[in-house]
Amino acid sequence: EVEDAILELLQPLRETPGAKTVAAFQGQPDKDTWARLRRGFPAVLVLYAGSPAFMPSGRRLEERMEFEVYVMDKVTDRQQTAKNRNRGTRTYALLAAARERLLGVPPLPGMGPCLPSSIQGFVLDGASVYRMTVSTIHNIAL
Repeated sequence: EVEDAILELLQPLRETPGAKTVAAFQGQPDKDTWARLRRGFPAVLVLYAGSPAFMPSGRRLEERMEFEVYVMDKVTDRQQTAKNRNRGTRTYALLAAARERLLGVPPLPGMGPCLPSSIQGFVLDGASVYRMTVSTIHNIAL
């Protein structure tokens, strides 16, 4: 439900800056899945990364839920010859747009806002990838 809400917040990235794919992601793709993912580039993919902590708060538990947002696109020959200084301007534009759509926004009513914990950029098998990790708080009544 929360992952679906985050995906809904990211759907406008299909229009601007032009993500071909905005979808859930299961992580660690095999070779065939990676080839299928590449056909959907540029892509914004969301992975539920877990809930590392449950903190008691009165008669509730606070669950911190973490999500990884992957922004991916093919690396062009020109970008590779420039040693991927910017990891691809379209990839970075998608990252900036995803950050703007999520950070400070609660995915569902009653939840805490999405807060960033890290952003990492890398090149993987000819693709420019940024991974943005965000978390939100969900209260569970006891």
